[in-house]
Amino acid sequence: MKAAILKEIGKAFSVEEAPDPVLAPDEVLVETHTCGICRTDLHVQDGLAYVPSLPHIPGHEPAGVVVEVGREAKGVALGQRVVPHLFVSSSECRNTRAGEHAQARHLRGIIGVTLPGGFAEYFKAPARNLLPLPDNVPFDVGGLTSCAVITAVHALRKADLQPGDLAVVFGVGGIGLLLVQLLSDAGVRSAAISRSAASLDLARQAGASWAIPAAAEDVADRVRACSIDGKDGADCVFEMIGLAQTMRLAASLCTPGGKIIVIGEEAECPAIDTIQIAQRELQIIGSRNGGMQDARDAIDLMARGLIRPVISATYPLRQINQALRAVRGGQAHGRVIIQVRE
Repeated sequence: MKAAILKEIGKAFSVEEAPDPVLAPDEVLVETHTCGICRTDLHVQDGLAYVPSLPHIPGHEPAGVVVEVGREAKGVALGQRVVPHLFVSSSECRNTRAGEHAQARHLRGIIGVTLPGGFAEYFKAPARNLLPLPDNVPFDVGGLTSCAVITAVHALRKADLQPGDLAVVFGVGGIGLLLVQLLSDAGVRSAAISRSAASLDLARQAGASWAIPAAAEDVADRVRACSIDGKDGADCVFEMIGLAQTMRLAASLCTPGGKIIVIGEEAECPAIDTIQIAQRELQIIGSRNGGMQDARDAIDLMARGLIRPVISATYPLRQINQALRAVRGGQAHGRVIIQVRE
């Protein structure tokens, strides 16, 4: 099969022939149609947070069609359109029984991150990790279930916001734009913050009540001006960037008792003093991916048209390095998709 292979950390991918996946009895072979690009793919390429065994085939937002079923695999059929839940565990634990599959204690790996993924003509997954993709959800947006959409759905649940609350979405790329849509549908007022004018325009179109340039000197004042009921900040800040300086600013945007939902991942230490956390009773909550129910709900929301992922650009597999450079350079306003099956 043709695949994009990472052979050395920090280097470009090599698009070449690779062996087809070999199925275990409980696994399913999927012909990949599309696979989204996420900043985690850049982290894998850079050796940040995740360092898979090399050579490695990344790609963790794939969608495709079942072409082979292992003899012990159940619940899937040949020709079925599917997307994967990424976190493959070897057995149940209290986290998976509670629906927190991304926190499995017996994790075997993550499809496309530490296990071979969807930047290839075929990928494999245990049958229990595959979810059916409705016919009215295209492959390119359906594949985003695995990361972008499930992450947005899970983060919104973590925030536990009520209609009329004020939320800040700090960083409105692929996941941020989905959060804006979800917040709007939930009746939560949202302020989008980005350094990109194009991204702010997309945030307005997605339902953001306010769009604030990150470079503005009065970002905190602008957010406080959006508050109602005597509050002096946002009930929740979704921090999509993960830098020390953005975490510091996120804290200043919160009302006392407010939440910071940390989604962005970078190798930095948050520059928030403990006096501020304690005296203002801030809640700092990590949010990673999501469980199987989050994934099912994400697919349902897309099938009903309540989530409409923004696709910035589509590249063929042979141009994956060009696509990765576009994401790294901030040229993508929305998700970039690799069209694997042309």
